[in-house]
Order: sequence, then structure tokens, then C-alpha cells
Amino acid sequence: MNKYYIASILWACLILGLTLTPGKSLPDVDLFSYDKLGHAGIFAIQAYLFVSGIYFDKKSVTFSVLVGLLITLVYGAGIEVAQEFIPDRGMEFMDLVANCAGSIIGISVFYISYKKNWQ
Repeated sequence: MNKYYIASILWACLILGLTLTPGKSLPDVDLFSYDKLGHAGIFAIQAYLFVSGIYFDKKSVTFSVLVGLLITLVYGAGIEVAQEFIPDRGMEFMDLVANCAGSIIGISVFYISYKKNWQ
């Protein structure tokens, strides 16, 4: 298991812990004054780490991007659905959009960062 997989798993656990904590249990800290940017940011990091892990394992850009995108989109959607069952939390469509946008941004950063290695 490469370092990107490990980082991706740890980051996914952090996201899960933060997003599935009951609303009243969350600290009243304004860490992300723009909630949707926060969602996009954490999912950009998740997607970048995960796609990097797949790439360094499989060495296929197309496979890495497609699988990474699919898994991070499903993960983001799954978290939003799961929040429906958490006290003082709820599914928000715009959070889902921000999660998806972040995943696409993270994969784009990966693509731009490693493109020079593919030529």
C-alpha cells in the first residue's frame, strides 16, 4: 500500500468523522466561513490523494482518473445521504454539488501536476 493510499484513507476517516458528527456536538468554530468552499476543499484533497494512490499503483492515467472520480463522487454522495440519519444534520443538495466540484478540482490538479511525467 503506497503512501497516497494511506493518506487517502486517513483523510477519508477525518471527513467521515467530521461530517457524521451530530450537529450539536460540533464545535462552534468558524473554520470555513464559506461552507461550500470547505466541502470542495476537503474533497479536492481526498480526490487528489486517492487518484495519486491509484496512479502510482497502476500507472494508468485513464484508469486512475475514472476510478478515482467514481469513488470520490460516490463517497461524497454517500456522506450526504448518511447525514439524513444524524441528529441535527441533513442532506443538502448544494453540499453534494460542492463535494463533486471538489473531487473534479482535485483530479484536475493531479492531472496538471503529473502531466509532464506522461509525455
